[in-house]
Amino acid sequence: MRPGGIVRAVVLLALAAAGLAAQAPFPPFARWLAAVRAGDAAAIAACYSTAPPPQFLVSTGVFTATAREAGFWAAWKKAGLTRLGIALIADRAVGPNLRQLGFEAGIHYRSPRGPKSFYLFVQQTWMRQPAGWRIVGGGRSDLMRLKQPLSLQGDIYAKSADAGAQIAAALRSAKREHKRVLLDFGGNWCYDCHVLDLAFRRSDLAPLLRADYVLVNVDVGEFNYNLAIVRRYHLSIMQGVPMLAVLDSSGKVLASSSDGAFQAARALGPQALIAFLNTWKPAR
Repeated sequence: MRPGGIVRAVVLLALAAAGLAAQAPFPPFARWLAAVRAGDAAAIAACYSTAPPPQFLVSTGVFTATAREAGFWAAWKKAGLTRLGIALIADRAVGPNLRQLGFEAGIHYRSPRGPKSFYLFVQQTWMRQPAGWRIVGGGRSDLMRLKQPLSLQGDIYAKSADAGAQIAAALRSAKREHKRVLLDFGGNWCYDCHVLDLAFRRSDLAPLLRADYVLVNVDVGEFNYNLAIVRRYHLSIMQGVPMLAVLDSSGKVLASSSDGAFQAARALGPQALIAFLNTWKPAR
């Protein structure tokens, strides 16, 4: 399975998970988590099986070196770890002696250039052994700069909305408040649209958006809805979604992602979005 497949598999587990937040934490996982937060490589390594040796799947392939996996997690403390957030997605027993966990880890640390964050999806398989529960396998996605959605639930784009009327109202507000209009074209089925929506809620992005833009989310359905509006703003549905367009208060197009720059929002970093918003914000 490729690393992208790990991400998709974990997200699909999230869609099926129900009532997970109410479950008691799995004590062996809590032990692993405490060791990671402490940066204790030996304690992390002790959570893994020795017989059989564990197998780890990452983007470069499969490996069995427990020291390598423990070192990956322990290194964040030395890098300036300030917080390790865990969003548990899946926790299920596979028979009496096996347990599978899936979660998103949010790694927050302080670099010489200021606070930074990475996110990744992780899958672990635990086995009950004579010495207790141990990790016998798992995988992790590549590091991502933006938080990834745990599910595709929730409507970002409202198909019932009159997009033309919403844009007209946004232009009036932009003129009154000396702002730009930011059009976000996408669909609720779109993974990267949810990534972008989460990014716009970040503490370093939301204030910029509120201060300088009026945001309008325009639903494109299954690439079969509001297409005349898409073309009006110099965009092509063939580029994929999400797509962004910046308008001045008169409705003139100042910028549009006709090159598909935001289609793979999952691969972007927050600085790219901050730079985009700062580039096209109105002069004050």
